[in-house]
Amino acid sequence: MKIGDQSQNLQIEKYLNTQGVNNQQNKQTDASQQQAASQVKKTDTVQISSRSRLLNKVQSSANSQEPQRTERLQMIKEQVQNGTYKVDAEKVANAMLKDLIKDLG
Repeated sequence: MKIGDQSQNLQIEKYLNTQGVNNQQNKQTDASQQQAASQVKKTDTVQISSRSRLLNKVQSSANSQEPQRTERLQMIKEQVQNGTYKVDAEKVANAMLKDLIKDLG
């Protein structure tokens, strides 16, 4: 029986055990780093189209003019209910012709 062989075997086992612990620690570290990297990569972005921005502008401008428009519509509504609303046929015809000219030209 050789004593030297046993001590070498113990040293090899200790070395292998420490390597196994280090490998497990490295795996855990790698896993936590990958998890942190995946968390960093997960970001939400929102892109609003130019059409949507244009619609928002139109809506905001309509909302800003609404009190004046509401008053005018209320006045016209009262005139219609009272039977006092008069349509200016010449004004309507001119507006129709202007729109037609714009569409053709």
